[in-house]
Amino acid sequence: MSQRRGRLEDNDELERAVDLVQQYYHLAFGALLLGFTLWNRVRPWNNYIVDGEVLFNGNDAWYHYRSTAYTVRNWPQTMPFDPWTYFPHGTDVGQFGTLFDQLLATVALIVGLGSPSDNTVRLVVLFAPAVFALLTGLPTYVIGRRLGGRAGGVVALAVFALSAGSILQRSMVGFSDHHIAEVLFQTLGVLGVMVAVTVARRDRPVYEQFLDRDFEGLRSTLVWSALAGVAITLYLWVWPFGVLLLGIVGVYLLFQLTIEFVRGESPEHTAIAGAVALGVTGVLMFIPITAAEFRVGVFSLLHPTLAFGVAAGCVFMAWLARFWDDHDIDTVFYPLTILSVLVVGVVFAQLATPGIYDLFARNLVRIFGGVLGIGPSETAGTIGEITRMRQPAIALFQMHGFATFIALAAGVLIVVRNLIGSKVEPQQLLVVVWAAFVTAAAITQARFAYYLAVPIGGLTAYAVGSVLRYLADGDRSIVDGDGINVEAYQVLTVAAIAVLVVAPMVAVASPTNIDRYDSPGQGIEGWSDGLDWMEGNTPAEGTLGGAANELDYYGTFPNVGEFDYEDGQYGVLSWWDYGHWITAQGQRIPTANPFQQGATEAANFLLAPNETQANDVLDDVSENDSEAETRYVAVDWKMAETNGNVGGKFFAPPNFYDVSEVSQQDYYSPVYSSRAQSLRGPSFVHQRQAYYNSTVVRLYRYHGSAVEPRPIGVDWEPSTLQGRQVAQVDGRRAIFQTQTMEEARAYTANDSTSSVGGIGALPSERVPAMEHYRLVGTSEQSATASSQYNRGLLQSAAASGLGYQPVNSTAECTSDVTLRVAESGPGQIACLPEDIEQQVFHDTAPQWLKLFERVPGATVEGTGPENATVQATVEMYNPASNETFTYTQRTRTNDDGTFTMTVPYSTTGYDEFGPDNGYTNVSVRANSSYQFRAGSVDNGTLTQWSGTTDVSEGQVLGVDEEPAEVEMNSTEVDLRSSENETDATNSTSDTGGSETTDETGGTETTDETTTSTPETDTATESGN
Repeated sequence: MSQRRGRLEDNDELERAVDLVQQYYHLAFGALLLGFTLWNRVRPWNNYIVDGEVLFNGNDAWYHYRSTAYTVRNWPQTMPFDPWTYFPHGTDVGQFGTLFDQLLATVALIVGLGSPSDNTVRLVVLFAPAVFALLTGLPTYVIGRRLGGRAGGVVALAVFALSAGSILQRSMVGFSDHHIAEVLFQTLGVLGVMVAVTVARRDRPVYEQFLDRDFEGLRSTLVWSALAGVAITLYLWVWPFGVLLLGIVGVYLLFQLTIEFVRGESPEHTAIAGAVALGVTGVLMFIPITAAEFRVGVFSLLHPTLAFGVAAGCVFMAWLARFWDDHDIDTVFYPLTILSVLVVGVVFAQLATPGIYDLFARNLVRIFGGVLGIGPSETAGTIGEITRMRQPAIALFQMHGFATFIALAAGVLIVVRNLIGSKVEPQQLLVVVWAAFVTAAAITQARFAYYLAVPIGGLTAYAVGSVLRYLADGDRSIVDGDGINVEAYQVLTVAAIAVLVVAPMVAVASPTNIDRYDSPGQGIEGWSDGLDWMEGNTPAEGTLGGAANELDYYGTFPNVGEFDYEDGQYGVLSWWDYGHWITAQGQRIPTANPFQQGATEAANFLLAPNETQANDVLDDVSENDSEAETRYVAVDWKMAETNGNVGGKFFAPPNFYDVSEVSQQDYYSPVYSSRAQSLRGPSFVHQRQAYYNSTVVRLYRYHGSAVEPRPIGVDWEPSTLQGRQVAQVDGRRAIFQTQTMEEARAYTANDSTSSVGGIGALPSERVPAMEHYRLVGTSEQSATASSQYNRGLLQSAAASGLGYQPVNSTAECTSDVTLRVAESGPGQIACLPEDIEQQVFHDTAPQWLKLFERVPGATVEGTGPENATVQATVEMYNPASNETFTYTQRTRTNDDGTFTMTVPYSTTGYDEFGPDNGYTNVSVRANSSYQFRAGSVDNGTLTQWSGTTDVSEGQVLGVDEEPAEVEMNSTEVDLRSSENETDATNSTSDTGGSETTDETGGTETTDETTTSTPETDTATESGN
């Protein structure tokens, strides 16, 4: 080695080159890693521009876009209150409209030269996550360098840049939530405290310097501590829930001050730094306060109080240390006294302020309960990002590779060194406490995993620096400050570490594999054109029914807690997931939103088993003292889908429903099949009648029409799977089909593990018609554009024995339900044949989004046979799907042959109403008049009754209160004549089996004589 070094020294140019590498290698590698961080996250940006419009990924990004657009118009003010969500209450936006949105608005104003277009604002919001990720790399490098030298800084940055999973997803272009901004500002806050306590250790400030006004000696400590306080404040201004960081710093200071005293050092220096930093935070947190109460999710008194509490704790611990020294008390009693004070304080808080105590207890369990085996509540468990992290060790390895375990070893080493009395830099323990807290939080709520990349990177940097320092031990020429000279064995060591840290990250979960995050997702694309239709074809907010109370979309409204909506302002009901889309993309007011406001009311409507309850729910979410009402309902295929493995959301509402005690099992249960490759998930889902009676299904699947059961059913066997009783089909066909409903009922009567219907769109019992809800528009995009949707149908068809057809191209498939199952070769595409699709799965065209309007409905009065069942049908046409469906309703005539119906669909007068005069421009329109049919048999003579009538749009809307009238004419058929036997069989009879025309023009057999089948739709609804 000495000879090689000698040769190196003899070569001046090579020596200068080596010196340059040694001096600047960290900058070169850092620049490359930062460049990769940005490039990797922005490269799919063009996918987020769909039909010339910028779309975002997820839900919250859309509300940040709205908040940013508001601040652009009212800079630097943020939205104090928003009546454009959570109808009929409005809401305090809480964690939205924070520093994050102000920063985006400022950039938009700069880029747009003071007057940015909407497209400019959207583009700024689109790219923001990737830019925040780039900026996060800078303090990540600094933390790594402080812990492990320049090489450590590069390693920390590499861990951050190459981490996959949550941190990558939430910093991708288009995922414009505040998550990556949280990471940036939390990192800055921790870095600020690291610098502050390090400077305090160096300068050793004491209390007497304040008395002597020795501000020159205190300057560095005060300045850096104040800057740390500002950094912590910025984090809290970005995310009010960030009080977690106050807890992290508080616990760190508790440990650090105790360790310093027990080790024989004065904790006063660190205490001063902590007190100043948290004191500054406490003062600055008074600026954004909007709630004079203790709340976590909004800027409240909780934030400055907690900051001042930690600062006071620092002062107390420093005073107590002096007291101990002055009275020569045994050191061991110091930590015991601190512990006793904490216990007494907790007990006192529980007794004196139980509300505040419960607030802290609930949030501690919410954030850290996972490490104790405490899961989220049933309602919180329906939110994907709040669920617990599954198999944490495996998950963390997949995200960060061996860096996870290197960081763990480094953290253990730092703790051990503190416990055995070694002199450890105070900043090192801070990073350990930080990593421990966010790891516990990530295990409890998987969403917090995006915080882990930086502390893991920092601890990995410490490990790398420790190894290099160990190698350099005894050879002072090797180490130059925090730089390390180039020697062969050191190069090999660094290379080995790089392979150990970087290679698994690239191999296990390549950071360049962004396929899951490279577009806004099919969800918003499926909703987008439907919401565009809503914005253009429904009345503007405040103009419903011709009112003149238009609501300013970017107006400023005082935070009154409960907004007073006026006539003509209305709500749109949907599941809470979609609330921000309705607000930001449809510019309408949702009754529920991703703040989970209105979720219970939405569940009560969507699962309502009858129209009466559904109407009551909408009445409850309307403004009682005005004509502001919930007018529309938006339903997509996921809300009616029970298979959660393919994106279905039907599993969620039962957890919020509070009208009665229900569970998912009341609506559906999985059926396992050996036809499936694995029993890890349900092969298909058996749906009970309660599912088909739910309002969301009656709307999405049937468009409010009555539906008869068909002689098709499901047959299964009881089995045990992993200690649970389950339904299973053992390699045989699970679907049975008979000629008549009577045969199907007999089949299930003799087999308790079978049911009529229960799969796809097939109910077990008759589903009555709805009288006040009509389909008015849909998205043009079909649910069959979703691979998840198609996978669900094909999985059900295959596992139940219905089967699917392998084809070589989508053009060969008779339906739109296709899924690629192989990259190449024959039969690479699975196809659901059209006959199975229409007979089992689709009563109506499965458009992605369907929009319904609640209307008074038109009254139809008519005459026909006495005490007979009258059936009304009308064929409707939806131009978005280019398909028709038939709305069917039936009722019972009185003793004098008269009857009354309320129908929601009109057949004429469409051009007289539209958004200009406060109504809907209905796209789904009738192809014909209403057709009425009835029949009766008397002494072998069948009398067939029929009639037609038109229903105007004005009558449906209640503008024209005159009823539509129909007089049915009769035709007699002699059943005793053999030549008329076929006619008699196919006629509508009140006493025997009947057949009704379905939407495709065929016939379906009904079971009128079954006692469980009601004779009228109105009887069914009122009966419940």
